[in-house]
Amino acid sequence: MNTFEEKNIIKIACLYYEDGLTQAQIAKIIGVSRSLVSKLLLDAREQGIVEITINSKNEYTSKLERSLEAVYGLKTAMVVDSKDLTNEEVEKVAANYGAYYLNSRLKSIKRLGISWGKGIRRVVDSVIHSSKTEVAVIPLIGGMGDSHVNIHSNQLCYDLARKIRGQSKYLYAPAMLSDEQLAIALRSNQTIKSVLDDGANVDFAIVGLGNPYAGSTMEEIGYLTEADIQQLKTDEALGDINSNFFDARGEKVDNEINKSIVGITLEDIRKIPQVMTIVDDLRRMPIAKIAIETKLINILVTTDKVAQALLEEAAE
Repeated sequence: MNTFEEKNIIKIACLYYEDGLTQAQIAKIIGVSRSLVSKLLLDAREQGIVEITINSKNEYTSKLERSLEAVYGLKTAMVVDSKDLTNEEVEKVAANYGAYYLNSRLKSIKRLGISWGKGIRRVVDSVIHSSKTEVAVIPLIGGMGDSHVNIHSNQLCYDLARKIRGQSKYLYAPAMLSDEQLAIALRSNQTIKSVLDDGANVDFAIVGLGNPYAGSTMEEIGYLTEADIQQLKTDEALGDINSNFFDARGEKVDNEINKSIVGITLEDIRKIPQVMTIVDDLRRMPIAKIAIETKLINILVTTDKVAQALLEEAAE
């Protein structure tokens, strides 16, 4: 490249990056085509004449997000910078990310599915109030006993529907029964089946991702006994979504617990176009990896530590 050519590239680069002119405006000034301006700007970057530096504290997490999306094929990844944050602060920021994303997508959602759990409660609490929408908010699973009603699917649906001024449906059934035949009968009930069918056909779902062996809410509220947990270990269950326990292949384990669930299935979840979950605990990273790789979730809100661990696992 001679001096004249290099100076011409520098001039175009200065007009574009420093003066803020469009490529069309530059083409008119220089007297060349817009496509040539575009090519010369690309040459300027490739030859090191122009170096772009992103000066933002969010650059690191932004790179992690793009890497997660590229490596795992996620529709969207949102990564929280956990440096200097307590666990409670990380949970709050992650919920805010999930709520912001949901709010930004409401206009394109007709049917919104809600599972249950503390993480989803934090998201619902963080959603900002919206003008009237046409969104139908649908529970994906029955209730979890008489306690902790605040994190039940029906209550979450009601609260979210009020915030976005949508319509809420309710699933009047327990999430888990002690008798498989009773569960079959309830799932066959016309009213319950109608809600489950609606849940299987939502446009967007928010689900929890559980680890039955560490920090399990199901154990905390008494839905899993120590005997249940030992049985899950025997059955090689690694995690659960919507209280459906799955193994290392992302397949539903064949046990009595899974047979007694009144809620949509893993197969139903895989057919939902957009499924979001929050993983803010490193102990759930291996479960998140399985869920992502087996197409159970495609929108992930997580922390920088979990994101880095996921990328390191993929590189091995």
